[in-house]
Order: sequence, then C-alpha cells, then structure tokens
Amino acid sequence: MPAPSVNFGTVAQIRTPPGVRNMQSVSPTLQIPDVALRPAWADRGSLAQARADLYSQRPVRDPKLIEAATALENDETGNAKRIASKFLAKHPRSADALNIMGEIAARAHNVRDAERFLMQCVQCAPDHPTYRYNYVVALMEGDKLQGALAESEILLAKNPDNPLFRCLKAHLLARTRKYAGAADLFRELTVACPDSAEVWMGLANALRSLGGHTDEVVSCLRTVTGFDPACGSAWWALASMKTVRFTDDDARIMEEQLAKSGIGPAERSDLYYALGKACGDVKRYEKSFQYYSKGNAIRRVDLNYNPDSTTRMVSRARAVFTPELFRELEHAGCPSAEPIFVVSLQRSGSTLTEQILGSHSQIEGAGELQTLIQIVGADVMPKTGPDYPNGMDRLTPDDLRSLGEKYLEQTRTRLSQGKPFFVDKNCYNIWQVGLIHLMLPNAKIIDVRRHPLAACWANFTMSFAHAPPLSYKLTDIGRFYHDYVCLMAHFDHVIPGKIHRVIYENLVADLECEVRRMLDFIGLPFEPGCLEYYKSDRAFSSFSNEQVRRPIFKEGVDRWRAYEPWLGPLKAALGPVLDAYPGVPEFPV
Repeated sequence: MPAPSVNFGTVAQIRTPPGVRNMQSVSPTLQIPDVALRPAWADRGSLAQARADLYSQRPVRDPKLIEAATALENDETGNAKRIASKFLAKHPRSADALNIMGEIAARAHNVRDAERFLMQCVQCAPDHPTYRYNYVVALMEGDKLQGALAESEILLAKNPDNPLFRCLKAHLLARTRKYAGAADLFRELTVACPDSAEVWMGLANALRSLGGHTDEVVSCLRTVTGFDPACGSAWWALASMKTVRFTDDDARIMEEQLAKSGIGPAERSDLYYALGKACGDVKRYEKSFQYYSKGNAIRRVDLNYNPDSTTRMVSRARAVFTPELFRELEHAGCPSAEPIFVVSLQRSGSTLTEQILGSHSQIEGAGELQTLIQIVGADVMPKTGPDYPNGMDRLTPDDLRSLGEKYLEQTRTRLSQGKPFFVDKNCYNIWQVGLIHLMLPNAKIIDVRRHPLAACWANFTMSFAHAPPLSYKLTDIGRFYHDYVCLMAHFDHVIPGKIHRVIYENLVADLECEVRRMLDFIGLPFEPGCLEYYKSDRAFSSFSNEQVRRPIFKEGVDRWRAYEPWLGPLKAALGPVLDAYPGVPEFPV
C-alpha cells in the first residue's frame, strides 16, 4: 500500500494579487487563502487550472511533513513550525521542509525569513517550479523586484507557455512601472485565459496606469462583470473611475449579487463601496452613506487596530525627537539632497503634488516607495527595540549615515531618468519624519494637507488595496488625522522650517503661487511645465491618475458636504483640529 501523501504545494498557494482588485500594482501573497475571503472568481478558468496543476506536483510523503502541512492548513502555525523546524534540523536540505518554513514566515509577515527559506528551498530543488514560483512571490513581497524578474525568467525559460508564469511576469512588469510591457503580456493572456478576471483586471490596471485608454479599461472591467457579476472588485474598479456613471441596471445587478449567500467578505464589501458611489452620483446620499458604512464595517471586522496605539506612538515621537537630539546629531546622516518626501493622509493631494513636481526637468516622480518603511523594520527596530521611536539614542552617527545611504541605494533601482532629485510620495512616511531628518538631513519634506472632513470622508469612501486599518471607521480616521496634525506640529516646533506645508485648497485656488512656493523650498527655479503637469506622459498607478491628467478642477473639493448630516462622530474625533484648519491648534506639551 503506497504511503499517504499531501500535495504540499497547496499549503503555499498564492491568492490573486490584492492590488488587481483595487487597480494598484502589488505583488501576490504567499499564504493559504481563506476560502471565505477569496474572490468569487478565484477558482475558475484556465489560469486557475494552471495554478492547480502547479501545486499538484511533487507530493510530500514524509509523515512528519504531512503532519506539519496539515497543522498549517488548520491554522495551527505554532505546531506546524515546531514540527517542520525539528525536521529541518535533521534534514537541512529538505526542500519540502524549507518550503513549509517559508510559508510559516510569510504568514507571520517575516519577509526576510520567508525569502531566506525559499531561496534555500530553490537551491535544494532548482527544477521544482512550485518552489521557484513561491520564491518569486517572496522576493516580490520584499520589494526585490529585479531579482523576482530574473527568477520569473527562469520559470518561463522552461515553461514559456505557462499562463501562470506569464501572468506573474506581467504583475512584475507592472510593479516595476513597465506598464506598456505589462499591458502587452496581459493582452496576450486574455486570449489564452479569456475567463480569468485576474488577467482582465491586470490589463485594465496597466492601461489605466499608462493613461489614454479609458474606453478599453472600461471594456476590460465590463468583460469581468459580464461573465462574473459577483466580482465586486471589478464593480469597484469601475466606480473608482471618474468617467463612469452606473445605470439603474448596474445597481440592480449589484444588489442582486449582495442578496446571494455565497459571496465572500472581500467581494461583498467592494459591491457596497460601488453601490455607495452609484447612489452618490444620483444624489441618494443617505442610501450612499449606508452602503459605504456597510462596506467599511465588513473590512473593520477582526482588524486588530486600536487608535490608542497611534496616539501613544505620537506621544513617544514627541518625547524622543527633541531639539537636543537634533542638535546632538546635527552632522550625522547622509548629506544627499536627492530625496523629496511628500507626506499626507491619503486622498489629500499627494499624487497631484508629485505629478506637479515630477513635471520639473530636474525631478523624477518615484511613486509610493516602501523602502523607508522596510528599512525601519529591517535595520532600525532591531537596534531601537519594538517601541520605536523609543531607543533612537542607540543609533550612532555612523548608523544614521548608513541608513541614509542604504535608502538611496535601494531607491535608485526604482529610478530611470537620471535626474538629480526624486519624489517619494509614500503618505505614511509621516511616521518617519524624525528619522528622515536624522538620516538624510538635507532631504526635503512636503506635507500636503486637505480639509479634515474632505480628506477623512474620501478615505472612508475608498476601497484601498492596502489601506491602513484606520480607514474603515469614521472615528478612527478622525483620531488619526488629529494625531497626524499633532505630530507634524511637534516637528514644526523642533525643526522649524524643515517641513513645507501645502494646503490642497490653496493649490487648487492658485496653482502657480503654490508651485513657486514648493520649488523655492526645494531650491529649484520655476518652470512653466509644472503648471501643465497634466500633459506629462508619465505612467503611474493611483486612484488619482485620471484627475492628475486633467487641469486643476474644483468640483470635488466640497463633496463631503452632501454627507455632513452623518459626519457628527467624525467631527467629534477631529476635535479642535477641525475648527483650526488650515491653522493648527495648540497641543499640550
């Protein structure tokens, strides 16, 4: 009787790239998908068959590894790790055990260990495509995109027609902002995989990032809703396009899907967001608010977010980043002036600001880089301890210089234009402002701020691919905005003149004046091309990519006012920050 086996590839499955459903390019994820959370279309079609075929290869037969795999399937991660690590100690070149350990690390969001285990796994079993595929995913998670591309080419060299590997490469091309190449590959895949929502949405994403393909983007998304009307992510992608207005039939179809019981939370929440937009477009504001609230409530379930933790982080930062610390480390850090950091709450005008600056002959827009956040996790917190920014005094001047140099080295792989300055517009670098000034003291920091109710409401109405957990409850968003303003007020006090503030409403009202102020702060001459930012052929992925390809428009500035009757909890959470805007209230020391 043959020994029992388990196709362990299924333990390290990927789910459809989360960025596809929200029109942003991000990597697949190495983990077991929870069936209840997976898109309704995830297990259908030729691409899904290619995925199933990949994970049916090389079944695991060792009883101990079967036990570990079973534990992992049952979400008993600790037990799986204990069994697999003990097995690995005796069999250090077991590719199967290394793959399990890589999956365990990925589930714990330990990107470095996942990459390390899977690299060893591939070295032990270089011809096993499942394990190399998982290694590519791990590299993508770690933002090592060039390495991931090289590994994907190895997969394709041996399996040139495999649609799953071709799709993986297309996602990588999009991640590296090679949107034209990604679009070409996705377009080919629509022939090979005409029933794959992932492919059609990948094509829509790439074309939308390129700009000038609005009709084809809509056609791609309508194709998905045609063969899978329960695909909430496609409906939401349509809703996020400024040129799309839903018909009564569209709303009826979405409501019919919501009445069904087999739709998972992710798709259900996107359907609610899309219906919120549909009702808002026809001025059914109360119904619209109800739909948005339901979509957010689904996202908020089981999230481990406590707004008090953000408030405590701000308190730590205000205590740590003192004038004395900055004077003591005044000459530390890397002296480069290349980076321009644009920080803000999302949906506050950061994309517009980056597009304006990126239209200058000496500035390249680099998008929302994850580099600094990764450096904090990999290089800073191991020295400061988990209560960062506590422990900053453990970083030496040499440490700070090395951090600045590492940031520049890693960022340069994402730049292509050879310009002397670049913009990193990761909004949530607001938490790294103190560190930025210590490790890159000549870098410029621009804080873009929008009316609190406008910015917070805009976050509440968006189905982000990787939204922070604060964005799903109005009071959470309001408290976050309050804490953000408090933190930036502290830096205005301790490093005066080092942060330039842009008020979005002023930018819309007097573009040239605000552009001149930004360029003066950076130390660059004014160029008229910055006022015609919308003529740039630069490709990028953002919910705002349609707006920034048009001249300044004012119709969206006060959209929140239609929902004001239901914003009482948000106003209370914002407190004095709302009344003082665009000024800043006095915060207790």
